[in-house]
Amino acid sequence: MEHARMEHLECEYNLPVDLLREILVRFPVRLLWQLKIVCRSWNSLISSPEFAMHHLQRSTLTHPPPLLLCWKVPVGLAGDIKHCSSQSLILDRQHQPQPVSHPGDGKFIRGSCNGLLCLSEGFPYKTLTLLNPSTRSVSPSVPFEGSDECGNDFFCGFGYDILHDQYKLVMGCCASSRLTDSKVRSGAIVFTFGANPSWKTVDHPVFPYDFRGPRNEIFVSGTLNWLVCDPTSSTIDSELEWFVLTFDLETELFGRFCLPITRMHRDFCEMPPLQVHNNCLSVCYRTPYEPIICTLWIMKEHGDETSWIQLFAITSDVGIDRGSLVAPLYISEDHNLLALDTGQVLVYNLRQNQLVSRVRHRYDWVYLYRCLESLVSPSHYCGLN
Repeated sequence: MEHARMEHLECEYNLPVDLLREILVRFPVRLLWQLKIVCRSWNSLISSPEFAMHHLQRSTLTHPPPLLLCWKVPVGLAGDIKHCSSQSLILDRQHQPQPVSHPGDGKFIRGSCNGLLCLSEGFPYKTLTLLNPSTRSVSPSVPFEGSDECGNDFFCGFGYDILHDQYKLVMGCCASSRLTDSKVRSGAIVFTFGANPSWKTVDHPVFPYDFRGPRNEIFVSGTLNWLVCDPTSSTIDSELEWFVLTFDLETELFGRFCLPITRMHRDFCEMPPLQVHNNCLSVCYRTPYEPIICTLWIMKEHGDETSWIQLFAITSDVGIDRGSLVAPLYISEDHNLLALDTGQVLVYNLRQNQLVSRVRHRYDWVYLYRCLESLVSPSHYCGLN
């Protein structure tokens, strides 16, 4: 069937199909979605999972890749899921969020990977749904038998297992390394999306760890990563030892590795957030009342503690208010940094060392999910097409 479709494309356009694919794969998602109506054969090609994966792989090699910023407002049950383009914030310097057609009431964003958002509904989770905000396509909800043993004290993460071509959600108790009075508290649940969705319990790490503040994961290099601290390491001056809790989606094993600066004050405001820059795990150290407001480090080789390098530092003499809790989000090709601050998004040029603009928004607090623009079909990975 695939071979016949390829021969039809070559015959109809007198172009080698490989060349046609290489031309189309360079186009952005929005344009490709419009080109699907050119003819049936183009629609078939652009809609195929193989083309979507090829387009995604090429996008991730682009520096920087096309990116959407997605969030749910308000943080509670009501409200739409919204998104805006990182480029629009940098170039247009306007905050123009677009609601996703899929209703967001009663749903929470639990993670972002390869252009898909994982949404949960109910507590403990009753259903899980995959949503692609770029194409506005959504999978049917699949049942998920969560547990309420952890109450609100749980963490989760969503990522892609490239070896088995599967998307997985990982959920566990935040204090499970220290509390082992039940099956859930001594392990983590791994839910696998597919035609026959499944879940199983995997062992938790034996080393002590605890969470401070947001428990959102970062997906990079086939792993989920959370910022945690050692609750036994507190000193008289209230410092804690911070490290990265990591989960390999292929082997389904937990691990840990050190940050470039291992000890930080326990104060939530100074907690260094994790992110991804240049396809590498990054960590931002925020010192808002110092001459240097923040520094960003990236890990060149994931899991290699010796590969941390400092990418840049922002000083307090560039127009950013002292006390600002800057959280870097995105670095454009022309060296403009997009960073989240309280009530605003900052555009800061790293090469010129100056603040370019402030883009105000009306939310006191919001957690933004970085989402690649992709053609990945949510329903395909739920076994529905």
